[in-house]
Amino acid sequence: MKELKINVPKGYEIDKDKSTFEKIVFKKKNELPESWENLESIEGYWVGSNCEIIPLNSGGAFFVNKNVFKTKEQAQASLALARLSQLRHVYRQGWEPDWELYSAKYCVVFVGDNLTVHVHSYDANFLSFKDRKTAEMFLENFRDLIEQAKPLML
Repeated sequence: MKELKINVPKGYEIDKDKSTFEKIVFKKKNELPESWENLESIEGYWVGSNCEIIPLNSGGAFFVNKNVFKTKEQAQASLALARLSQLRHVYRQGWEPDWELYSAKYCVVFVGDNLTVHVHSYDANFLSFKDRKTAEMFLENFRDLIEQAKPLML
């Protein structure tokens, strides 16, 4: 019996469905990256210095591309999230939630497609406030901005 040793190229495997005894077909392995630097290519959108959304058609996962969102919608949501961060700081008036402590925190959350205020104790939430009145006022005043940030809040 003769034997033939096949050297499979790095990053590939034999496609058993498409290969025959006479013809060996290789396919790229479906490996998940173990680090950011292992991404071979990224595409998406980034926010420029004047808040414009700029497409990145193709690029490696390098140090300079760490600010690229996968979708244009996510890049736009990042602008809304940044504004909400500043507004949340003012509304909290120095209060910071302690998520290790069992206590009520009033959070603006999406329940399905609806925005509402829920009480959380341990479940960390970006839009959390010390009392219901503040959370409801924040929701009333910034509902549109929160809706814009939705793609990054789910």
